[in-house]
Amino acid sequence: MTIAQALDIATTHLQESCPKPRFEAELLLAYHLHKERLYLHIHGDERVEDIDGYHALIKRREAHEPYEHIVGSASFYDIALAVEKGVLIPRPETELLIDRVAEIIESEGMTHIVEIGVGSGAISIVLARKFPRLQIIATDISKDALRIAGQNIDHFGLTDQITLIQGNLIDEVTETPQLVVSNPPYIASHFKLERNVSEYEPHTALFGGEYGDELLHHIICDVHARSIPWLVCEMGYDQRNSMQGHFDEIGVEYSEFYQDLAGFDRGFLVKF
Repeated sequence: MTIAQALDIATTHLQESCPKPRFEAELLLAYHLHKERLYLHIHGDERVEDIDGYHALIKRREAHEPYEHIVGSASFYDIALAVEKGVLIPRPETELLIDRVAEIIESEGMTHIVEIGVGSGAISIVLARKFPRLQIIATDISKDALRIAGQNIDHFGLTDQITLIQGNLIDEVTETPQLVVSNPPYIASHFKLERNVSEYEPHTALFGGEYGDELLHHIICDVHARSIPWLVCEMGYDQRNSMQGHFDEIGVEYSEFYQDLAGFDRGFLVKF
């Protein structure tokens, strides 16, 4: 079977599981052949080596398994991170969270921060690469997440900058950092997710409680109680009023919400 024929068949099979079936068919074939996508367009008449292996990849994607899990890697910011089932795939909107945190670190000359919910290590790794003098403690309750994060941290040579701790939120952190950053679970428990998310990504990294904002409120309380100066979090698009009400209740020096590229509220920063 030629490359062009294989892509046509794969595209048909991916119609219901992918928003861009042809694109993902090409991505998976390029991955299978260890080639760039451009190669497929130039060499459409060449035969596909191990066509059964390619069909197996397509079958997995047809069953809604995320592309990132199939290839074991996710592109994020300016890096590629190892990911697998059991660890949240980093999303593009979280890059906005990193940009806001980076602005604060630079303006305040920070050297010690904490990340709650390290996941694959995406946030801590990008920040450590941006700021070589920055020391980060990153926590997670998931052993799988800590294992994958550890692999990614080691891959980028950042073990001297990032310390991993298993624990709930900041319960096991004894130091008082200058800032806490988190992309916590913030989806309401009743919300229906796409199959590629609900069937393959960890629910503990997705659902934040019955209303979705419970864990965010818990983080705000913990950081405030520990007299940590700054908190920056990602949140759901409909949680601004809930967060603002909490800020008004406890009294904060400064708060600001930021929006994603679609104009929806996506996170906040607070100075206590």
